[in-house]
Amino acid sequence: MNLQVITMPVPAQEGITRDNVTVKVDAVVYFNVVDPVRAIVNVQDYMFAVSQVAQTSLRSMIARVSSMTCCPTESASTRGSR
Repeated sequence: MNLQVITMPVPAQEGITRDNVTVKVDAVVYFNVVDPVRAIVNVQDYMFAVSQVAQTSLRSMIARVSSMTCCPTESASTRGSR
């Protein structure tokens, strides 16, 4: 078990903004194992688990940002009619 800081690339995730623009975001996760016994005993494949949590978090963040109004050209009257 490596107790050093580990870097893991997160595969690119795609999302679509409110104005139908496709965005593609990738990331890098830096982590270290604090409790090696728990990492080995409680999780079948902790590296895979970290990767899955990172991808899920990235998708969630893309969805949150994509749902925000990113274009100031939308008028207040248009926003109110939704």
